[in-house]
Amino acid sequence: MSKDNFFIFKDVITESDYLPLISFKTITQKQAVENYIISEAKDFFKNILKINDEVIQIPYPRLITKHDFKTRDIKDFYNILFYDLEKRDSNRKLKINIKWGITFDEDCTPIQVGYYNHEENKIVYSDNRPNLSPLNYYRRYGTIDINETPVFYYLYFTLKEIFDVIKNVS
Repeated sequence: MSKDNFFIFKDVITESDYLPLISFKTITQKQAVENYIISEAKDFFKNILKINDEVIQIPYPRLITKHDFKTRDIKDFYNILFYDLEKRDSNRKLKINIKWGITFDEDCTPIQVGYYNHEENKIVYSDNRPNLSPLNYYRRYGTIDINETPVFYYLYFTLKEIFDVIKNVS
């Protein structure tokens, strides 16, 4: 997973009309937040979804939301999310590269996952990120699917998470 500028300091044009632009006072804060998000995404794909293939991060300014589907031309989505759809594997089957991006919009992330806590005999959801134990893992996500196969994942982050990371480096 690469760190392709989740957040930008200066005037940036985003692909979506519904993305908040977030900036930081220092490069250190920006890097800490980006490192946190990359770490969370790796953990999510590897430990929760059990996806060991490489997943491609779509840079934050290029992301789109479900609201954009109502106002944008379909070719915009192809250019952003499915630009590599024509690639094939060694058996000539269509190779789908899984992509992901962050969102602050809960509407894009209707699925909630957590770890099973054997002591309490239940799944535990908690929103006290960062620094949770694995038994209290919580993440919301959503997908864009082709033929019922996810090809893009929205990972939901809260502004509280971002602020907590900034507070820890300041």
